[in-house]
Amino acid sequence: NSAMSPGEACNSCHDSMGGPPTIIGGTVYATAHEASNCTSTSTTGETVVITDAAGHVFKLPVHSVGNFYCTGSRCAGFTPPYNAYVVNANNVYRAMGAKQTSGDCNSCHTQTGAMGAPGRIIAP
Repeated sequence: NSAMSPGEACNSCHDSMGGPPTIIGGTVYATAHEASNCTSTSTTGETVVITDAAGHVFKLPVHSVGNFYCTGSRCAGFTPPYNAYVVNANNVYRAMGAKQTSGDCNSCHTQTGAMGAPGRIIAP
């Protein structure tokens, strides 16, 4: 469900609650310190683009509450580490500075930031 629990750690929640396995999941917000379960705004037309270590490119649409995700065969062959960026309809983008290994994006991109993340994933 594209509208479930914006800002929460997608993969961890799906694992513990028996949801479908999520390989990559997170939420894009307009600002860096939004609370969890707060619906994101200003994310219409954005896409999260992931390029993995094998050169596979995964284009994940950002849904109405800000969530993006990749599950099942859509993520076949996903190989960390990966690079990621968010791009909007005007081809303006915001990229991560370093390669990542976890696809549970909101586990680091929390309201206050964890593991070196400055806070939420922010729309360009």
